[in-house]
Amino acid sequence: MDTYFIEASGAWRRYHPMEVPKGWRMLGTIECASDHSTGALGRSPAGVYAQINAGNVRMLDQRAVADALRRVVLPRPLLREKESRNESLGR
Repeated sequence: MDTYFIEASGAWRRYHPMEVPKGWRMLGTIECASDHSTGALGRSPAGVYAQINAGNVRMLDQRAVADALRRVVLPRPLLREKESRNESLGR
């Protein structure tokens, strides 16, 4: 399993300065420990995590990304959105 490091408040536009693909959500920046690559972290409309560099999309190990996301401290707006979603689901 790959190891990723995610910065939720990372400057993802440095790696993907173009328009965000329709339905995608940009989550910050991601670094892959195995090849030392860094890029924008995006989530597709289907819920698949990918590293994006200047329009090139690289699918990531989904379990490793989920593990890395559990270690991330979310910026305030995303944290409020997550709390709101959990409340609406009754969690």
